[in-house]
Amino acid sequence: MKDELTISKITTEMIKIPLERPFITHLHTVNAIHAIRVKIRLKNGLVGIGAATPNEMVTGDNIDTLKIIIEEVIAPRLINSSLANVEPLMKRLHTAVVANGPAKAAVDIAIYDLLTQIYHVSLNHLLGGSKQSMATDYTISIGKPTEMVEQAKKAVQRGFTALKIKLGDHSIDENVESVKQIAQAVGSDVTLRLDVNQGWGYKQALRAFNMLADANLNLDFIEQPLPANQLRELALLRQQSTIPLMLDESVFTPADALRVIKAGAADYVNIKLMKCGGIYEATKINQLCESAGIPCMVGSMIEAPESIAAAVAFANAHANVYFIDLDSVYMIKNDLDLGDLKRVGIHLWHV
Repeated sequence: MKDELTISKITTEMIKIPLERPFITHLHTVNAIHAIRVKIRLKNGLVGIGAATPNEMVTGDNIDTLKIIIEEVIAPRLINSSLANVEPLMKRLHTAVVANGPAKAAVDIAIYDLLTQIYHVSLNHLLGGSKQSMATDYTISIGKPTEMVEQAKKAVQRGFTALKIKLGDHSIDENVESVKQIAQAVGSDVTLRLDVNQGWGYKQALRAFNMLADANLNLDFIEQPLPANQLRELALLRQQSTIPLMLDESVFTPADALRVIKAGAADYVNIKLMKCGGIYEATKINQLCESAGIPCMVGSMIEAPESIAAAVAFANAHANVYFIDLDSVYMIKNDLDLGDLKRVGIHLWHV
């Protein structure tokens, strides 16, 4: 008997969407969303759509290698596989190649999009349906203090009530002063989240944590202050600080999450679909963290609407996800038609 849920074709196309202004972190500068959109067609005619954004400094790939891996490595492994057997299909996807999280994520998201069509439910409800909406923060990229303050004020005027501030390129004194100026400009009702992207050493971080604690600001957490592999130092920093510690680059896989848990190195963990390879592996990371009493944030890079939509659905589906950092669609040069996000049955909300 013919299996109508068999994958018959996988195609890709490149996406480029200019940003309103450069997005600057300790690791890189981004001027546009660069992504690969994936379409998976089944024998019954259904088409699932996913997308992925590479990042040479985080995931170790670029737009060209991402496209090649999907077309020449992953697609041949999945053609003629059936969505009637999701577990074997996902194992085939995740063992097709080492690393290459964004390539796997694009295909993973397209598979989940197909599952929502097969079962006639939204992605949020397919994954768990814990919540209907969450509030994303807005990220303030690195710049001169006056520029960062101006970015923050504009974001608050747009309705954002939480700001993520990128740090790490200047001295500790300058970093702390920038945070203080932003806090003063936006007021105490706006929460701040600081992201250093591995930019400090241990002694720098300890000094910064102490200075920020003394300033008594409205901080949710400080994210990835030290290099990803310094779990012992991160655990020690966490013990010596009153400000919660979020880890991002330290956690790509469920095995990474387990190491972080065993080390006692995090109060929170940032899950990104591009890092871990999509929803299937993200679910494992969240379950591990939840079992250890560690809430999660769902974050993103500067990504296309399809992958942001999938991340929003994943976040809304799980009670253990406390924060989201899914703001790249609000950085696009012209206002984005959010109908693209409704494509998978969900909405983005920031207020």
